[in-house]
Amino acid sequence: MTQILGNEKQGLVFEILSARICDEGEERKHVVYTLQVRHISGNDDLSPSVVERRYTHFLNLYSALKKEHPNLMTNVTFPKKVIIGNFDNELISTRSTGFESLLRHICTESKLRASKALVEFLQGVEVEKARTFLEKRDFSSALPLLENNFKLLNKFYTDRSPVVLIALCRLLGCCMSIPECSQCQKWADLALHRYEGVSDSDLLELYVPLLNACITIWWQNGRNKDLLEQRLQDLKRQGVKINPQSTLLDEVKAVEGKIFGL
Repeated sequence: MTQILGNEKQGLVFEILSARICDEGEERKHVVYTLQVRHISGNDDLSPSVVERRYTHFLNLYSALKKEHPNLMTNVTFPKKVIIGNFDNELISTRSTGFESLLRHICTESKLRASKALVEFLQGVEVEKARTFLEKRDFSSALPLLENNFKLLNKFYTDRSPVVLIALCRLLGCCMSIPECSQCQKWADLALHRYEGVSDSDLLELYVPLLNACITIWWQNGRNKDLLEQRLQDLKRQGVKINPQSTLLDEVKAVEGKIFGL
């Protein structure tokens, strides 16, 4: 069974920066909380990740973890639902503190950090929006969502964990779909580096389309692609199936469904 998390990353700080009342669109009036996640290390985190979440997102995370790991959640107090007063400043402040405490607790337990519920909480909103843009071939609108998603996941999980590598390959696939995207080379170099030493069979299904993508990028940038093409031929001789018609984004979708059931 594929594990989402390898060695833990320590020193994460969670802060609800603000909360705003939203009554846009067809949804009922609700409060949106702005969550910032950053590392504390020798050098301060210069690229904190910021996402917006509703009370329901935090509640779903808490409920899933309490059901899956009740013994690890016995000391966690979660802000209760209220019938009236959802927009009261004191309630919003109390909930914000509770949300921060929940995330800090999750980071102290490896089983909680490795849960699918946490992955869904961290990326569900942004990836769903990005998928909508990708289906419409609006790659430029999807790109910042996917970049933020990758950077946030990379704070929680190891560099070569499945969820991070899948997010990185999705980001690269999106970049490649944007004509003359200046970020392709950066993400391609990083993805190839991250794949060194990966042995997970499911993840290796992404290696061939990743190599194909990198060969194209190397050619576009005038770099020597001989080594990458040799790797591809070696894999072919080993019996690995190579489908030149399948894009990196196609393969990400397939592998993600296999690993996470999405």
